[in-house]
Amino acid sequence: MDGLLSTRPPRRPVPRRVAAVALASVLALGGCGLDDVGTPVVTVTVTPPDAPSPTPTPATPSSIPTVPATPTATSSPVPTALAAGAQRGAPHSYAEASVRIGTGKAASGIGDAFISPSGNIFCTIGSGSTPACEVADGRTPPPQAGICPAGGPSDIGRIELTDAGAVPVCNSDSIRSGTPPQLPYGSRAGAAGSSVTCLSEKVGMTCADSATKHGFFVAKRTFTTF
Repeated sequence: MDGLLSTRPPRRPVPRRVAAVALASVLALGGCGLDDVGTPVVTVTVTPPDAPSPTPTPATPSSIPTVPATPTATSSPVPTALAAGAQRGAPHSYAEASVRIGTGKAASGIGDAFISPSGNIFCTIGSGSTPACEVADGRTPPPQAGICPAGGPSDIGRIELTDAGAVPVCNSDSIRSGTPPQLPYGSRAGAAGSSVTCLSEKVGMTCADSATKHGFFVAKRTFTTF
């Protein structure tokens, strides 16, 4: 219809700024629908409460000293592990003495006191007195200084068995009394109510206490304590 005049109104030009905004909106809506818009994620930060500070425990005074006490010059006892003289195969420990005594034959008719077949060693092991053995002949010089107190005998004639161990005694007295029976060589004897047992041998007398695990060997001019 080239010869006819168009009745349509002339188009008005769209401003460039408005066109650009419209185009951006169309592109954005074309990329995703309403269903693609997720629920906004809300992040909640939880801060744990501070741990309560431990209540300090009050210090308790200790009765144990941190520094050990220094022993005085007069508090040192006589050692209970001594050896003097020839010893003659004497035991030097409770274990050794216990084995040796166990090999002996149990003697009958022996009470709280007895003597060796030679008569030189007298022993008493009754529960009512301190177990001890004493030599009549062949006292032993002390193996170290300080065992025999000044002003008294300077040699050892008796061994006493205490709860703390066997102690050599520089005696001026005697425990011998009456006429006790002989304990034959190779025999052992123990008294009623006493934990001490003695073994008589030709080399000497061995006595040991099963309660304290201490003992001694004594003979003419020799002894050991353990």
